[in-house]
Amino acid sequence: MAVSVLELRRRGYSEDDIALARVTQDAHRRTGAPYRSLTEILAGQPARPRPSAPVEDLTARQLRRRGSYGQAALIADQAALAEKDPDRAAQARYHAQGLKVLAQTPHQLEFDFFGGGNVSLGHQFIDTVQARLLQSDATSAEQDAAMATLLLIVRHLGWQSYTCEKTATDLAEMRGKKKQAMAETLALLEKVGAISRVKRGRSKVITVTPEGAFRGDMNRHAEAVDRYRAEVVQLRPEPAE
Repeated sequence: MAVSVLELRRRGYSEDDIALARVTQDAHRRTGAPYRSLTEILAGQPARPRPSAPVEDLTARQLRRRGSYGQAALIADQAALAEKDPDRAAQARYHAQGLKVLAQTPHQLEFDFFGGGNVSLGHQFIDTVQARLLQSDATSAEQDAAMATLLLIVRHLGWQSYTCEKTATDLAEMRGKKKQAMAETLALLEKVGAISRVKRGRSKVITVTPEGAFRGDMNRHAEAVDRYRAEVVQLRPEPAE
């Protein structure tokens, strides 16, 4: 049975106490916590057991259309309605909202953007390489070949490394070019400072500065830059301007 405000005043509760109880009641409504009457709040009593909100009755097809995250969000929302602890109810609604966002993520169309340890590529690096190619005496076709080859080199950078996992022969096969043509393209890229080739054993390893392109944990980026400076920069000549 509801108790009127007049009755609450008669019981000795002040206007401030009643106003504060109303604020608390409104806060509980916003967070989805179980309803508590003003009497229960003023007396410091927990919410009385009331019928919990039933889980929404959906067909199997409707549930499948929601997806796994959508179903999980629905369950979390319903659990929040039945939760007696306001803090736990707020947490349940918070996580339910996150699940709803995941449920709304568009399905993959063709490519997996987040998979495979994608490379972080610096715009300044690309702009500088392109500008230096334009200033070089290379033909337009040679410049295009250089940019296309650089894309493959960056694509195949090692994890947390500055070295390309493909050799010049591999790159030539991937681009359908002869070895001599690839050698000339790599020489052009090295001339403009896009790459460096370091002799290791009987072969040359293609390297790219981590300040231009990096594949790995960004927390380890500084270590890769330090290794590059120690192992590559000291060995290469200054790039031609």
